[in-house]
Amino acid sequence: MSGPAGGVIRIGTRGSALAVAQARLAADALTRHGASCELVEIVTAGDVRAPDTAWGEGAFVGAIEAALLEGRIDMAVHSAKDMPTDMDPRLAVVAYLRRADARDALVLRAGAPAVSLADLPPGSVIGTDSPRRAGFLRAARPDIDVQPLHGNVDTRLHRLDEGRADALVLAAAGLERLGRGDRIGHRFEPAMLPPAPGQGAIALQARAGDARLATLAQLVDDSSTRHAVEAERELLAATGGGCRAPVGALATVHQGELRLLAGFASLDGSASAIESIVGPLESAGHLARELACRLVARRAEMASGPAVLLTRPADQSARLAALLAAHGLRALVVPAIEIVPVEPRAVEAELRHLRGYSWVVVTSRNGARAAVVAARQAGIDLADGRWAALGKASAKTLHAAGVAEIWQPSQARSAAIGDELPIGPRTTVLLLRGDLADEELPRRLAERGAEVRSVVAYATHEAPASSAPLLDAALAQGPPALVVLASPSAVRGLLSLAGEGRRPSLLGLPALCIGRTTGSVAREHGFVRVIESERADIGALAATAADLVAGSSLVDA
Repeated sequence: MSGPAGGVIRIGTRGSALAVAQARLAADALTRHGASCELVEIVTAGDVRAPDTAWGEGAFVGAIEAALLEGRIDMAVHSAKDMPTDMDPRLAVVAYLRRADARDALVLRAGAPAVSLADLPPGSVIGTDSPRRAGFLRAARPDIDVQPLHGNVDTRLHRLDEGRADALVLAAAGLERLGRGDRIGHRFEPAMLPPAPGQGAIALQARAGDARLATLAQLVDDSSTRHAVEAERELLAATGGGCRAPVGALATVHQGELRLLAGFASLDGSASAIESIVGPLESAGHLARELACRLVARRAEMASGPAVLLTRPADQSARLAALLAAHGLRALVVPAIEIVPVEPRAVEAELRHLRGYSWVVVTSRNGARAAVVAARQAGIDLADGRWAALGKASAKTLHAAGVAEIWQPSQARSAAIGDELPIGPRTTVLLLRGDLADEELPRRLAERGAEVRSVVAYATHEAPASSAPLLDAALAQGPPALVVLASPSAVRGLLSLAGEGRRPSLLGLPALCIGRTTGSVAREHGFVRVIESERADIGALAATAADLVAGSSLVDA
């Protein structure tokens, strides 16, 4: 089997020894199934940084993905742990090779008497460039000195041997792929040092919709590795982390069951926690999100400062929680709703006729995501449509999917779309919405003369059972200073979770509501102190919450 145009498959890779070794593993696997491959070395941002500086999110991935999108290569090979969680929707991971040892390894100087972390004397210097490793190492051994040590594997081994450190912590898989497995003195158990999500796995990436390469890649795809890595990345995304986050996770698959272990550690090691969950493989996404929710809750419990109760799903609360922490506030994440994807066929069916609609409207990031997922599965170019979106997050999701021009209303309210969307004779509107959305927007558009087609793109489940213990834990710490409510569903879901016994204590809290509709529903359900924020911008929301907690602008609305 040959490349996409009947020739050689051009595989993009970094030029480092480890990256090339991994790319050769991918090429060899494809070659065994009749493909012809050649490696194309690409210089990335991580390759041109100063040798003693830390690399950032996606440093080793962006340039290779750009080459893939531009058609300079046909396939990319990445260490799965290096891939950002918000991958460009125009690309897809078409295969994961069988995973190697996912654990981290302790590497010692030749002849060192120590074998494990416990054997190192106090004050020993351990080199690592990973915030995750540094946090867990300090949590386990506060008496050691963890220092940043950057560079490729050979560079770090050389610096170790010349005395720059007493030990290193590196990925066992990388050492073995370079033929340096003999340098491993000890392999850390995941329950002590959870590996980076995706560590030990090699990801093959291609352009979404490239059916020929997808078919070939399926021949080398290891399903157990795919399920495990996707669960780990789902958890990482739900905690709000990227590939540099101090979050570790390892999933294993056995006889239709997924076991997922995950943990976090502060950089100084003063706060750390490890949790695990087990369940059926078909519920992997739900299990990952539930475990992420637990970790976010544990992290909030260990934080200091006044508490703010957040009611969005964990993956949508993580950024706000981090910004609140910057204001000295402690986030308590209790998802009052759960967003559940629906069968995408109805969305796909409408998107196949994009050019037949004057406008396609999404009023949330969830709707935009549903459109992107459906389009990706069906090989549809969203740029063929004319899009309107409510909020920056919705627009950003569509932009990432290749939609260049997106109309947005003057205010982040669905009513503003109803009043301001340019409508002329015979205007047709496709509205992608949630199952609990009210009828105000389609009614207003119809009153102005538009023909509206509404399609349920996602479902909202109020008061998810997994959030009940989180609310118990949050309220056990005392009443929060503030509750943030992003939607009418969140209002209903939170009060349902509380039940009759705890409802009065919640209704007595100041409620920061996003939008007038949410504020109105909050009042209807008994919240006395309601503050409406017309801006859904996360930064502005965090600043407003900080002002309210400080008492500088706490007024009844």
